[in-house]
Amino acid sequence: MKKHPLEGESIPRSHTYRPSNLHIVVRKIAYEYQTSLEANRYWFNNDPIGTHFINALQSTFPDGELFFIQAAVDGARILRQHGSIDNQMEQDLKSFQQQEAHHSQQHRLWNKALIQIGYEKLALYDNNLHNFDVWSRKHIPAKLRLAVTAAAEHYTASIAYLFTYVNQDLLRKSDAPFSSLLLYHAMEEIEHKSVCFDLSQMLSRSYMMRIISLVFISFDLAINIFMRMRYLLKKDGLWGWRHKVKFWRFFLGRNGLLKGLLPRILQYLRPSFHPWRTDERKGIEHIFGDLMIRDHIEPFKLD
Repeated sequence: MKKHPLEGESIPRSHTYRPSNLHIVVRKIAYEYQTSLEANRYWFNNDPIGTHFINALQSTFPDGELFFIQAAVDGARILRQHGSIDNQMEQDLKSFQQQEAHHSQQHRLWNKALIQIGYEKLALYDNNLHNFDVWSRKHIPAKLRLAVTAAAEHYTASIAYLFTYVNQDLLRKSDAPFSSLLLYHAMEEIEHKSVCFDLSQMLSRSYMMRIISLVFISFDLAINIFMRMRYLLKKDGLWGWRHKVKFWRFFLGRNGLLKGLLPRILQYLRPSFHPWRTDERKGIEHIFGDLMIRDHIEPFKLD
C-alpha cells in the first residue's frame, strides 16, 4: 500500500460513501440580471434584508469559486505525483472544475449588474478578494488551502440544504432569474460536495486542520457577508435602527437563518463526517420541477 505523501500514513479510499448513481453534470445557463434588478431591486419577496443577504453572499462567489478550483488543482497535482488519484476521482475533479468555473462566470455577471445599478463598491470588495486569492497561493500550503476549500464547500452544500429542506421561501419567493440561478447553483453544489473533501482527506487526514479550516471559513464568510450586506443596505438608506433590528432578527431570530443552518454546519465536527452520509438530490429536484413550471424555465443546456 502506498504511503501518504506528506504524513507517512496509508492513503484512504476516496469513494467510500459516494453514491453509485451520482452524476456530476456540467450544465450551461445564461441569464440577464440587470434588467431584472432595475425592474425590482428587492427581488426576494420585496424584502431588502433577504435580498441583500443573498446579493452579499453571492458576491463572494466569483473569486471564491476560482480559489476553490485552484486549491483542488494544486492538491490533486501533489497526489498525482504519488499515483493516488483513480479514474473516478479524475472525472469528478474535471466536472467540479467545469461547474465551478461556470458558477463564477454567472455570479460575476450578477455582480456586474449590481455595480451597474449603483452599488459601485462591490468592485472594490471583488478586487480585495482577488488579491487575497493571489497572495494565498504564494504563501499558504496547498493542503491548508484545500482543507479551507473543503470546509467552504460544506458551507455551500449546507446552504443548498437550507434552501431545499429548511426554508424553501428563499427560492420560492425569489423572482426569476435569481431563483433559477440559485437553484441551478444549489443542484451542482450538492452533486460535487465531496470532491474537495475527499481530496483533502487524501492529502492530509489531520482532524485539527479540518476544524481550524471550518473556524477560519466561518469567520471569513461572516465578515465578508456582513461588510457587503451592510454596504448594500447603507447605500439604499436602510441602516437605521429599525433595519438593524430586522437585520439581526433575520440571522438570529426564532426562525432566523442561523437556527436553520448551524446544526448542518456543526456536522462537520464529527470525526466520522463525510458529505455523502446525507443525500439531498431528490429534494432539490422536486423544487426544480415546481420552479420550471412557475418561471417557464427552459431545461439547462448540457456540455
